[in-house]
Parts: sequence; structure tokens; C-alpha cells
Amino acid sequence: MNLTSYVKTHKQTFAQSPLCQADSLVFCQLAYLNFPRKFCGAPKRTLSRLVEANGLAEGTFYVKSNNKLIAAVAASPRFGDVRVGFFRQRNSDKRVVRFAAVTFLLPDDSVYVAFRGTDTTVLGWKEDFYMSFLKVIPSHILAQNYLQTVGSTLSGRLYVGGHSKGGNLAEYSACMASPQIQQRIEMVFNHDGPGFVDSIYHTEQYLCIAERVNKTIPRDSMVGLLLNTRQDYQVVDSTSLLLLQHNPFTWKILQDGSFKRLNGLSYVSQVFDETLTEWIFGMDLPARRKLVGCIFAVLEGSGCQNVTDIGKKLVSSVRGMHTAYKSLDDDGKKLMTQGGKELLRLWLGTFFVRPRKPRNL
Repeated sequence: MNLTSYVKTHKQTFAQSPLCQADSLVFCQLAYLNFPRKFCGAPKRTLSRLVEANGLAEGTFYVKSNNKLIAAVAASPRFGDVRVGFFRQRNSDKRVVRFAAVTFLLPDDSVYVAFRGTDTTVLGWKEDFYMSFLKVIPSHILAQNYLQTVGSTLSGRLYVGGHSKGGNLAEYSACMASPQIQQRIEMVFNHDGPGFVDSIYHTEQYLCIAERVNKTIPRDSMVGLLLNTRQDYQVVDSTSLLLLQHNPFTWKILQDGSFKRLNGLSYVSQVFDETLTEWIFGMDLPARRKLVGCIFAVLEGSGCQNVTDIGKKLVSSVRGMHTAYKSLDDDGKKLMTQGGKELLRLWLGTFFVRPRKPRNL
């Protein structure tokens, strides 16, 4: 079954059945919604009232799937009584920030803090690329402060999670939380979220929560393997292929609410992992910064604020990006050209030579 059918068929309350992987993914997917202002206060309104709000899924990836999930959650004996609140959103073109988080209060007073992943905006993707050369991005600090505030306001057990970039924020906020907050964290869920440019996995802060981190990635994972990442992830089966497996609605869920697990990554995922790792870490930090700046100067030349609009306005977008590329300085053009050639060279060399053993096997 998929995420929505799990919600429809799982009739047991949280008092009867404890929080599981599928529950976590549900909360993380709900974090992508456009919660209205009435959900910014303390968690008082239940998920059963989500159907009263308009445009919750507008502008998100998978709009139809999100709307079906909203209806299923609102009618669910398991999720309907969960209260939601403390919705926070912070966007800044100047600081390159695209941040959102929301808190779910379960009937047993345990708390699930969910961080939003990458959305459809060019700004959101730009922030992701900044993670390739910055050890800490502004969203990391916002996530750290958000978890600390929620944990100090609400008592009870804490669960922290996110999908995509949200999973990265969940790990960072949990390892940087105060000892008092860390002691209350039951589990940290990273659903196909990237790692860090500077490995934090051997730091004292991270080791305090390491055994409570549950990282899951699909068989053809690409996003979840980026940068330095955990080695003990679980591989999940999916109904889709390649990058489309990043879509949480394609993940296979078992009757007990756990994910259907596989023994290892696909060959394509191994190739992608090795190629991107060698390519990214083969450049020094200034070169990565310069390349990311050039890439987004070109993308922003499309005139589109959302990446999904580029395909809809393909001719004008390509024309604008071409003009933006021509306006780059010589060093920028050279870096993009050489970077693209090097990436292709590494990919071809890796694809036709068996990759090294996957990092979790």
C-alpha cells in the first residue's frame, strides 16, 4: 500500500498502536502544506479540520496526491484527533532561505516536529545547492531554534523528522538541541534527505542522538545520498523509478506501518552516488560556491520563480537562460563548461566500471 491507503486502512489509534515509520512520513508530507494563520498558534485544532481550509496543497509537488492525503487524514480514526500548530515559515531571497516547520501533538501528548523539505521554488533549490559549500545554512539555525522553542513549550516525548531537505534539518536540529531536549527525543526520521558537506557524524553532539536516527532512502535514491551521509540507512521499495522515487507517495508500506525494505541500492543509485560524490568533493569550496552562483544566475534568467514553470514556459525560459549564460564572466562560463564535462566523464567512467560497494552494504 502507499501513504494514502495506509491512512485509510490503519484504523487503530495511537493509544492502540505506537508511532511508526509510515506515521512519520505522513506528518513529514503534511509539512509541505500551506497552513493558514490559525495554525500558527499552539496546537489546538485537529487534523480532522484540515478539510475546512482552502488551497492547502496549492503550489506543492503532487497536488492531487496531497489533496487525497488531506481528505484521508481528516477522516482517519488514527490521525483525525491529532492536533496541529506552531506553523512557522521564513522566506528570504537575500539570505537564501526557504524554511517551514509545523508541530503535531498526538493524543498521548507526545510531540512530532516536522520540517518541510524542498518545495517547487527556485529559491528552495538554490538553498539546497548552498549546502554543497556551507557547513551551516540559515535554515539549520532556524530549525535548531524551532525545535528548542517547541521542546521548551510542550512537554512529553519528542519525535523529529522531515522528508528531503526536511530530513537534513531534523538531524541537524536534534544533534544541536540542548541536553534537556535531546533526552526527550524518541526518534529522528530522515526520509531521503541529504547529508552534510562537513561530516558531523563523529561529533559529540551527534553521537548523543545517533542511535535514535532512522534514515530511509528508496532503491534508486539520489537525494538521500548527497554529500556526507549516514552509513546505516534502510533501503525502501518503491513503485516508481529513478528520481521519481523521491516522491513519498511511491514508497511501499506494509500492514504494520513499516516500509517494505530491500537488501541494497540499485546499480543506478550506486553510480549516481559515486559520481556526484567524486565530482562535488573534487572541487574546493570556492569553486563550488562560484559554480552554484553561475548555475542559479542562469536558472533565474528564465524569469520563473518555480522550477515547475520552466517546463511550462520552455521557449521563453530557455531564451532567458541563454541570455543569462552569455552575461556570465569568462571564469563563470569556463567553470560551467569544465564542470559539465568533468561530471560527464566521471559518470561514463563509473557507469561502465562496477561501482565500489554501496556505503550501507
